[in-house]
Amino acid sequence: MPRATKRRIHPEDLYLLRTVSDPQISPDGGQVAYAVSWADREGDETRITVYVAPVDGRAPARRFTQGNKDHSPRWSPDGRHLAFVSDRGEKNQLFVAPLDGGEPRQITRARHGISNPAWSPNGKLAYMARTGDYKESKDRSPIEKSAPRVIRDLRYKLDGIGFFDERRTHIFTVDIESGEEKQITDGDWYDDQPAWSPDGKMIAFVSDRERQRHQRQWRSDLWVVPATGGRARKLTRSRGAKVSPAFSPDGRQIAFVGHEHGDVGSAKNIHLMVVSAQGGAPRSVSAPIDRSVAGWPPAGGRTFEWTPEGDALLFIAGDRGTLAVYRAGLANGSVSKVLDGERQIESFALSPDGRSLAFAAVWLTEPWELYATSLRDAEGGNKQRSYNGRETNLSHDNDELRRNLDTGKLSRITYNAPDGLEIEAFVLYPPDYQRGHRYPLAVNVHGGPHSFHPGSRAWIEFQSLAGAGYVSLLPNPRGSTTYGEAFSEAVVRDWGGRDFEDIMAGVDELVRQGVADAERLYIGGYSYGGFMSTWAVGHTDRFRATVVGAPVSNQVSMFGTGDIPLFDIHEIGGTPLDEPDEYRRRSPVAYLANVKTPVLLLHHEGDLRCPVGQSEEIFQALKVLGKEVEFVRYPGGFHTYNTHAPSQTIDHARRIIAWYDGHAPKARGPAAAREPVKVPAKR
Repeated sequence: MPRATKRRIHPEDLYLLRTVSDPQISPDGGQVAYAVSWADREGDETRITVYVAPVDGRAPARRFTQGNKDHSPRWSPDGRHLAFVSDRGEKNQLFVAPLDGGEPRQITRARHGISNPAWSPNGKLAYMARTGDYKESKDRSPIEKSAPRVIRDLRYKLDGIGFFDERRTHIFTVDIESGEEKQITDGDWYDDQPAWSPDGKMIAFVSDRERQRHQRQWRSDLWVVPATGGRARKLTRSRGAKVSPAFSPDGRQIAFVGHEHGDVGSAKNIHLMVVSAQGGAPRSVSAPIDRSVAGWPPAGGRTFEWTPEGDALLFIAGDRGTLAVYRAGLANGSVSKVLDGERQIESFALSPDGRSLAFAAVWLTEPWELYATSLRDAEGGNKQRSYNGRETNLSHDNDELRRNLDTGKLSRITYNAPDGLEIEAFVLYPPDYQRGHRYPLAVNVHGGPHSFHPGSRAWIEFQSLAGAGYVSLLPNPRGSTTYGEAFSEAVVRDWGGRDFEDIMAGVDELVRQGVADAERLYIGGYSYGGFMSTWAVGHTDRFRATVVGAPVSNQVSMFGTGDIPLFDIHEIGGTPLDEPDEYRRRSPVAYLANVKTPVLLLHHEGDLRCPVGQSEEIFQALKVLGKEVEFVRYPGGFHTYNTHAPSQTIDHARRIIAWYDGHAPKARGPAAAREPVKVPAKR
């Protein structure tokens, strides 16, 4: 039979894409539980469920839970049960199911729901739950619904959460046999992320209990409290952020992800740190590599693990666009790569004997899967283990996508910025790319600015552009992470300066190479990428069209209406009252009179990070100036991608392609908007 022909990827193929996350290896090392999420067409929502697979890959994975929102699988100490979180009622609650079959049993009935479950060595569970006298909107009277919201603190809202109310988060435990629940912490603060000591007597957690806690963002300390309740004890020095605590096997130390940069940490490296379980000055074990570690903010599984001997930590860190697993030795301070490759390893689990690793990985040309590999002993002893080169796909969740769809090809390029600094970028080519032909170029600027390409969360968008015949330039200009702290900090107080030059130099490089058609250049981006797209068309008319997603357009109003004003103070320098000229100089709205490029604005109305007013300012100014502009407002949603409805994600990608197609050179017409043009031979 003839081999089936693969087709190009379209935005609607989001419904085929599966995301794999949060692997958890069983106590006997034989099985791994993990979460799989996908876009549900009928419900127009993202669904998630739990799967279990043998670590050796000799049998297919099986679906373990049947709910629409099941996640956070956690093994009981004896390996006979899996706990997980599910919203089978109105709120997320904790369920426990026997591994050999049977109905899950609901363990908690928290009024406001729970999260972050963790088993103790003796079979209890700890979790975080909200407390406080709070009524849901459906339970309020008409007068209560009309009551004003009174704001007294700087930290009164957060994108992805909404407006803070009188509820606070605290640590609870529950006995799964008796169902007895006990609140372990209380007070006017937010306690989260419980972790048990190996003897089950103490619980570590994170909390900001300083006097100024409501006047700042993303600050926390590491605390411990007796598992039976009592007075909590602070272990760290209130100098930055701490998340995801984990006791060492002997209980004498606690590792965590964080920093001690205070409120200026956004551009600096995030570290894997260790502190004595008695408290004191933490030390970074990841500092030698000059790279940020993964795991802040926490999402989708563990990003570090203690080795069974407790003499080292395995952790994920970014390096030149990839995410790799490293090993940090505690005795000698050495750091070495254990598992890398052209991919982003987002989370992993280490087997109890330290010999197997299960990990979730993705790349722009390879959708998410769960893999397992073995670690071999290094020469001369068994204290250090390295990757043995053999991997097994345990999930096969995206096999259908791979069988039927043809992905674009991804490569790296490096080039010099005008000041001589080497810049790296990724280039995504259409599946049938032909050398010697020039293609329409879609530049995409990542968010942050302290982030990096290639961005897996826009997988469908980028591959749809490749499927539509566009070459995509994905630059990592100065300000990007995974290239060291100095490179990341180079954009601070220079938004729209040399970062813009870095991006334009990448465009010039692809034109010089004969890859990009200089007559068909387009630019777009989201968040900081939206800032840069607006900035670009206010400073050059080389682009035929731009798509601006959830931008920063006016640094003054961004400071006054966004949820992270301290970030603006650090990035721009001072407040708008201190530096009014600098805030205006770094605002794209100041240059809108120069714009000749058609602008498409895409923004969610529920965005609290870059509020929708940032797009409104661009739209109204350009309309008054008589420029071509279109404004698409999506209902609901926050700034973060995972709060967007699948239909909105698909619509977003469709509109980008249509906007670029619709603004191709008129001489070629819409049908030829994406067609490659042969480069004339040199004479």
